[in-house]
Amino acid sequence: MLLMGEIARMNAAKYPDKKAVVYEDKATLTYRQLNEQANRLAHALQSLGVKQGQQVSLLSRNRPQCVVSYFACAKVGMLYSPLNYRFTAEELVYVINDAGSTVLMVDIEYAEIVRQILPRIPNIKTIIGFGGAHGFDVDYDTLLAKMPAVEPTPERPVQGDDVCWVCYTGGTTGMSKGVMLTHNNNFAQIVNLLIADEICHEDVNLVNGALFHVVFTMALPYWYAGCTVVIIDFMPDLCLDMIAKNKVTKTVPVATMLNLLVDIQARNPRDLTSLKHFGLGGAPVSMDTVLMAKKAFGIDFVQYFGQTEATVQLTYLSKYDYRRGLAPDATEQEKKRLMSGGRAQHICDVKIVDDDDNEVPNGTVGEICGRGPQVMKGYWAKPELSAETLRGGWLHTGDAGYRDDDGYVYIVDRKKDMIVSGGENVYSTEVEKAIYRHQDVLECAVIGIPDKKWGEAVSAFIVRKPDATVTEEGVKDFVRELISHYKVPKNVMFVDALPKAPTGKIQKVVLREKYWEGVGRRVGGT
Repeated sequence: MLLMGEIARMNAAKYPDKKAVVYEDKATLTYRQLNEQANRLAHALQSLGVKQGQQVSLLSRNRPQCVVSYFACAKVGMLYSPLNYRFTAEELVYVINDAGSTVLMVDIEYAEIVRQILPRIPNIKTIIGFGGAHGFDVDYDTLLAKMPAVEPTPERPVQGDDVCWVCYTGGTTGMSKGVMLTHNNNFAQIVNLLIADEICHEDVNLVNGALFHVVFTMALPYWYAGCTVVIIDFMPDLCLDMIAKNKVTKTVPVATMLNLLVDIQARNPRDLTSLKHFGLGGAPVSMDTVLMAKKAFGIDFVQYFGQTEATVQLTYLSKYDYRRGLAPDATEQEKKRLMSGGRAQHICDVKIVDDDDNEVPNGTVGEICGRGPQVMKGYWAKPELSAETLRGGWLHTGDAGYRDDDGYVYIVDRKKDMIVSGGENVYSTEVEKAIYRHQDVLECAVIGIPDKKWGEAVSAFIVRKPDATVTEEGVKDFVRELISHYKVPKNVMFVDALPKAPTGKIQKVVLREKYWEGVGRRVGGT
């Protein structure tokens, strides 16, 4: 399999003057420039003492520096480690210390929060600032200008099974987990998407999602094919403008974005005739939304199901499935398949197992498991959790579903208490812990409720202590100081009691059923 650093090098030779990265209307990088900047940054990191196998942390919105950093680290066997810019100071401190990074790259927008937490991240020896007058001792552009543009030499040959980057995702304990993705994992993602998305050299891809997320890997097959990739910080008008201006052919909006794009395009139409398809993932997408988007854009759809631990994808529902299911003469079976997550990706196995890891017959609900070269190497510094999640050589997703006789996988619930809201994973236990810190809260339960805008809305059910008077806004304001804003409940409902099993355990399934009854499409994403 191909090492990721080779993508930049080979395309610099084949397509030196073709645009590799377009950042809104603000900057572009050709393949030659991308490769040269990656080389310079790799030399710079080596000069700063970063060793092969060490993480390099980066805190930034979607910027060209994110792409350069990925390829720079890949070239010399370092681990690209982007940070969620929505994290609170507490979350950033935990992740940076867990990573053990000695270098932190920071966009000017996050300079102040980094200065605040600097005394609590003692491993960081060097901060590289970019994006303006950041105030740090080392400036990205100045540093790169001093370095050679020739190919760097790693300490030892980089191997396909070496970790390429560490993607920190949410954890059921409330602590982030570093998902270790190798060069081989990334290349498997490339192969799967080249086939599923029918990618060719003339395609133009637009990345809506945050590049700290594993969604970054969905751009890799486009760079592999020598395409142009447009990156933006999502705003609906900007997204549609960039599609029109750059003649974008393919993009992946999450449910929240899709609803906004439909609305904006209806009110202010652009020429989007270049657009071929939307990829759907990141949160459940209602069929009403799909139909509205079909009418608004007249394009194809592809549906993905997976998670960070699988380098995004385990299954996909092809555009041909969508065409058949949306056709006027579609059979009931073809319509039903649109409620599924599709079939296993091209170089992937999927099976459904019971609680003892025995495979169950088709049509029987169990845990969805996946196996293939895109499955992670494990969790950073968490060997026991890695072994449990990857037991028997299969990735145990924590999602419950069943497979039909034609191989289509239907997701019906989550074994893990995770909510996918606006493309972000939110673990209910973390939100509950924050709510429980409020002095007026006796009991609480957090679930995801179907929502047209967010896919799922984080929703809290709270039993107040006797004589307590805390309000919905009071709860939201309180937890907003403790957890990232996207984890703050959209809905807070006060109840006299929560449903419980005889053991006293809160039965979230009872809470969910009222809201999820009749909702067949529960396909989440990453």
